[in-house]
Amino acid sequence: MTPELLARYADSRLPRYTSYPTAPHFTPAIGPDTYAGWLAELPDTATGSLYVHIPFCRRMCWYCGCNTVVTQRDEPIAVYLAALHREIALTRDALARPLPVSHLHFGGGTPTILQPRDLGWLMAALRTAFPFRRDAEIAIEIDPRTLTAEMAATLGETGFTR
Repeated sequence: MTPELLARYADSRLPRYTSYPTAPHFTPAIGPDTYAGWLAELPDTATGSLYVHIPFCRRMCWYCGCNTVVTQRDEPIAVYLAALHREIALTRDALARPLPVSHLHFGGGTPTILQPRDLGWLMAALRTAFPFRRDAEIAIEIDPRTLTAEMAATLGETGFTR
Protein backbone atom coordinates (compact mmCIF):
# COMPACT_ATOMS: atom_id res chain seq x y z
CA MET A 1 0.00 0.00 0.00
CA THR A 2 1.40 3.35 -0.99
CA PRO A 3 0.44 6.72 0.50
CA GLU A 4 -1.07 7.63 -2.88
CA LEU A 5 -3.33 4.56 -2.91
CA LEU A 6 -4.34 5.14 0.68
CA ALA A 7 -5.26 8.77 -0.06
CA ARG A 8 -7.18 7.73 -3.15
CA TYR A 9 -9.35 5.09 -1.47
CA ALA A 10 -9.38 5.99 2.25
CA ASP A 11 -12.76 7.72 2.18
CA SER A 12 -14.35 5.52 -0.49
CA ARG A 13 -17.43 3.46 0.24
CA LEU A 14 -16.45 0.05 -1.07
CA PRO A 15 -18.12 -3.35 -0.66
CA ARG A 16 -16.64 -5.98 1.62
CA TYR A 17 -14.62 -8.57 -0.24
CA THR A 18 -16.30 -11.85 0.66
CA SER A 19 -15.98 -14.16 -2.31
CA TYR A 20 -14.83 -14.57 -5.87
CA PRO A 21 -16.75 -14.13 -7.94
CA THR A 22 -18.50 -11.53 -5.84
CA ALA A 23 -22.16 -12.05 -4.91
CA PRO A 24 -23.62 -9.84 -7.69
CA HIS A 25 -22.08 -12.26 -10.19
CA PHE A 26 -23.64 -15.40 -8.71
CA THR A 27 -26.02 -17.02 -11.16
CA PRO A 28 -28.17 -20.17 -11.26
CA ALA A 29 -26.41 -21.03 -14.52
CA ILE A 30 -23.41 -22.18 -12.48
CA GLY A 31 -24.62 -25.33 -10.77
CA PRO A 32 -23.06 -28.44 -9.24
CA ASP A 33 -22.27 -30.03 -12.60
CA THR A 34 -20.40 -26.95 -13.83
CA TYR A 35 -18.47 -26.76 -10.57
CA ALA A 36 -17.58 -30.48 -10.72
CA GLY A 37 -16.41 -29.98 -14.30
CA TRP A 38 -14.11 -27.16 -13.25
CA LEU A 39 -12.63 -29.35 -10.51
CA ALA A 40 -12.08 -32.24 -12.92
CA GLU A 41 -10.23 -29.97 -15.36
CA LEU A 42 -7.72 -28.50 -12.91
CA PRO A 43 -4.19 -28.72 -14.33
CA ASP A 44 -1.74 -31.23 -12.89
CA THR A 45 0.29 -28.36 -11.43
CA ALA A 46 -2.64 -26.90 -9.45
CA THR A 47 -2.58 -26.57 -5.69
CA GLY A 48 -5.58 -25.73 -3.56
CA SER A 49 -6.46 -23.04 -1.07
CA LEU A 50 -9.44 -24.18 0.98
CA TYR A 51 -11.83 -22.07 3.02
CA VAL A 52 -14.04 -23.79 5.59
CA HIS A 53 -16.91 -21.63 6.83
CA ILE A 54 -18.26 -22.40 10.29
CA PRO A 55 -21.30 -20.08 10.41
CA PHE A 56 -22.10 -20.29 14.12
CA CYS A 57 -21.49 -18.12 17.18
CA ARG A 58 -22.68 -18.22 20.78
CA ARG A 59 -23.42 -14.48 20.60
CA MET A 60 -23.35 -11.81 17.90
CA CYS A 61 -20.54 -9.26 18.01
CA TRP A 62 -21.79 -5.71 17.47
CA TYR A 63 -19.38 -5.13 14.57
CA CYS A 64 -20.03 -8.41 12.75
CA GLY A 65 -20.92 -8.47 9.07
CA CYS A 66 -20.33 -12.19 8.62
CA ASN A 67 -22.80 -14.84 7.54
CA THR A 68 -23.45 -16.39 10.94
CA VAL A 69 -26.15 -17.96 13.10
CA VAL A 70 -26.28 -17.44 16.85
CA THR A 71 -26.98 -20.69 18.69
CA GLN A 72 -26.68 -21.94 22.23
CA ARG A 73 -27.22 -25.55 21.15
CA ASP A 74 -24.79 -27.93 19.47
CA GLU A 75 -27.38 -29.80 17.35
CA PRO A 76 -27.39 -27.31 14.43
CA ILE A 77 -23.60 -27.44 14.40
CA ALA A 78 -23.63 -31.26 14.24
CA VAL A 79 -26.05 -31.19 11.29
CA TYR A 80 -23.83 -28.66 9.52
CA LEU A 81 -20.68 -30.73 10.17
CA ALA A 82 -22.33 -33.82 8.64
CA ALA A 83 -23.16 -31.80 5.51
CA LEU A 84 -19.63 -30.40 5.44
CA HIS A 85 -18.17 -33.91 5.51
CA ARG A 86 -20.38 -34.85 2.54
CA GLU A 87 -19.19 -31.76 0.66
CA ILE A 88 -15.55 -32.65 1.32
CA ALA A 89 -16.16 -36.13 -0.13
CA LEU A 90 -18.02 -34.72 -3.16
CA THR A 91 -15.17 -32.31 -3.87
CA ARG A 92 -12.54 -35.03 -3.50
CA ASP A 93 -14.49 -37.33 -5.82
CA ALA A 94 -14.86 -34.62 -8.49
CA LEU A 95 -11.10 -34.11 -8.77
CA ALA A 96 -9.23 -35.92 -11.52
CA ARG A 97 -6.26 -36.34 -9.15
CA PRO A 98 -5.46 -35.52 -5.53
CA LEU A 99 -5.18 -31.75 -5.10
CA PRO A 100 -2.27 -30.69 -2.86
CA VAL A 101 -3.39 -28.06 -0.35
CA SER A 102 -1.13 -25.07 0.27
CA HIS A 103 -3.56 -23.01 2.40
CA LEU A 104 -6.49 -23.83 4.65
CA HIS A 105 -8.49 -21.17 6.45
CA PHE A 106 -11.34 -21.66 8.90
CA GLY A 107 -13.59 -18.62 9.16
CA GLY A 108 -16.98 -17.86 10.54
CA GLY A 109 -18.86 -17.18 12.63
CA THR A 110 -16.59 -18.54 15.29
CA PRO A 111 -14.81 -21.72 14.13
CA THR A 112 -13.65 -22.46 17.66
CA ILE A 113 -17.31 -22.98 18.59
CA LEU A 114 -16.62 -26.57 17.46
CA GLN A 115 -15.88 -29.12 20.14
CA PRO A 116 -12.17 -30.07 20.02
CA ARG A 117 -13.08 -33.65 19.01
CA ASP A 118 -15.19 -32.30 16.12
CA LEU A 119 -12.39 -30.05 14.89
CA GLY A 120 -10.01 -33.03 15.06
CA TRP A 121 -12.50 -35.14 13.11
CA LEU A 122 -12.91 -32.40 10.50
CA MET A 123 -9.14 -31.95 10.10
CA ALA A 124 -8.73 -35.73 9.71
CA ALA A 125 -11.40 -35.72 6.98
CA LEU A 126 -9.66 -32.86 5.15
CA ARG A 127 -6.24 -34.52 5.41
CA THR A 128 -7.70 -37.80 4.15
CA ALA A 129 -9.40 -36.11 1.20
CA PHE A 130 -6.53 -33.81 0.22
CA PRO A 131 -2.76 -34.15 0.53
CA PHE A 132 -1.41 -31.16 2.45
CA ARG A 133 1.93 -29.68 1.43
CA ARG A 134 4.52 -29.86 4.19
CA ASP A 135 4.67 -26.03 4.25
CA ALA A 136 0.88 -25.54 4.17
CA GLU A 137 -0.47 -22.58 6.10
CA ILE A 138 -3.40 -23.68 8.26
CA ALA A 139 -5.24 -20.78 9.90
CA ILE A 140 -8.33 -20.33 12.06
CA GLU A 141 -10.27 -17.36 13.37
CA ILE A 142 -10.47 -17.52 17.18
CA ASP A 143 -12.63 -15.75 19.73
CA PRO A 144 -10.17 -15.40 22.62
CA ARG A 145 -13.07 -14.99 25.05
CA THR A 146 -14.07 -18.61 24.51
CA LEU A 147 -10.78 -20.35 23.68
CA THR A 148 -10.11 -23.25 26.05
CA ALA A 149 -6.84 -24.99 26.85
CA GLU A 150 -8.26 -28.16 25.29
CA MET A 151 -9.03 -26.33 22.02
CA ALA A 152 -5.57 -24.70 22.01
CA ALA A 153 -4.01 -28.16 22.39
CA THR A 154 -6.20 -29.52 19.56
CA LEU A 155 -5.12 -26.67 17.28
CA GLY A 156 -1.48 -27.55 17.90
CA GLU A 157 -2.03 -31.29 17.54
CA THR A 158 -3.92 -30.96 14.24
CA GLY A 159 -1.31 -28.74 12.59
CA PHE A 160 -2.67 -25.20 12.73
CA THR A 161 0.07 -22.70 11.99
CA ARG A 162 -1.77 -19.43 12.60
